[in-house]
Amino acid sequence: MSVAVLGEALIDFIVGDDGAYRPHLGGSPYNVAIGLARQGASASYLSPFSDDTFGDQLHDSLVAEGVVVPHSRRSLWPTSLALVTIDEKGLPSYRLYREGIADKDTSFEEIQANLPPELKIFHTGSLAITPSQLPKIRRLFELLRSQGVLISVDINIRLRASIDTDAYLAGVRSLLGMADIVKASDEDLEAFGLDKDPRKAAAIAYEDMGSGMLVLTEGRGGALLINEHGTIEKSSYPIAHVEDTVGAGDTFHSAFLAALLRTGKLDKSISEISQDVLGDAVDFACAAAAINVSRKGCSPPTEAEVDTFIQSAAR
Repeated sequence: MSVAVLGEALIDFIVGDDGAYRPHLGGSPYNVAIGLARQGASASYLSPFSDDTFGDQLHDSLVAEGVVVPHSRRSLWPTSLALVTIDEKGLPSYRLYREGIADKDTSFEEIQANLPPELKIFHTGSLAITPSQLPKIRRLFELLRSQGVLISVDINIRLRASIDTDAYLAGVRSLLGMADIVKASDEDLEAFGLDKDPRKAAAIAYEDMGSGMLVLTEGRGGALLINEHGTIEKSSYPIAHVEDTVGAGDTFHSAFLAALLRTGKLDKSISEISQDVLGDAVDFACAAAAINVSRKGCSPPTEAEVDTFIQSAAR
């Protein structure tokens, strides 16, 4: 069984202590693809890369991680950029440069042609679900649902990603009913104004889904999974020192998806997966995210690293 990932691959220019910005390979779906590969999952990345130097670096790094890149075509459009500042709590904020960029330079037909065999999960979200991208995303979701492929979405709200914020948020919310697995942070849900309480907001978002599962990540508070059988809560793992939280959500979600794949239970309806199995997957993902925040930037751990961490954790 394989996972296909669609969405941005970009260069994060992260400000250092000296005020200088330094380039780092990034992008939420790009990070998820790497996280899946490090967890031993068969992952494909379907968005095109630019023919510029940054595109070469992004492509070569992904291939080196063991991610399948079916595209032979390179886009003439440039690689997307993001300026990232980190606050005193290690939380990042982003200024995005997303017009006329390579990872958007693809069509429904090209994506369909590059879907891998034995596809079980299709993952997207973040900057791939802004208003201009929604027509092909909806068409793609309809195709995948007809084929029995599970659809995973990390909404990963970036309010600067669209000039029309209302249209952006409405578009993201309109996708919830088409998804089987949705991940959202407390900050993501705050943008919708559903409720001041993130858990109540998550319950409202799950009602929009109607089925499947919604995972709410709460940073130091851990994570919460909501499905038709109830709610699962898992606490976060303590870390002596947090470097930053860049890519923590991406690491969480890739570890969660990989853990689900390893159960071998995705051949059945996800509604038939036991709460204990789902709880173990959420706990594993919390541990992976904890390891990531102890490192600089997004650096997802391997399955073995997470297992060792869980066994040694003082919790």
